[in-house]
Amino acid sequence: MIEETAVRVEISAARFASQSIFDILRLTVQAMSSQNYGQQSLSALNRQERPLASVDVNKKTLPYIRRQLKQYSVDFSVTKDRDTGQMYLWFKGQDVDRIQTALENCIAERGKERPIPELRDLCDSAAQRVKEMNQSRPVPPPEHGERL
Repeated sequence: MIEETAVRVEISAARFASQSIFDILRLTVQAMSSQNYGQQSLSALNRQERPLASVDVNKKTLPYIRRQLKQYSVDFSVTKDRDTGQMYLWFKGQDVDRIQTALENCIAERGKERPIPELRDLCDSAAQRVKEMNQSRPVPPPEHGERL
């Protein structure tokens, strides 16, 4: 009699635990699928609370740049100044390495057809801009304890 009750309690606990694990996994999948990568609005990029940098971009090279940045899962935004017509590519300063790699791949891909000096200039100016931002950035305090 006591053994049967113990088995029923164990079965109930196992069902509860499996249902809880299933719910956690379902919520995790929902959270991961709702993340946006690639082109976003500038306000959505600002809501991520990371320092932003921008570079001038040419309308001719923009489709190639977009394709490469989406492949590298870089969050970016493209804005156009109404007065001058100049286009700007906004990105998070922490993504400069991925952006530089994407732009170099774009240069190599487009270089097979014909070289585009604007892409090389864009890559160099993005790297320079982020270097300047990182120099004025305060040094983070050292971490104490063990990272998990």
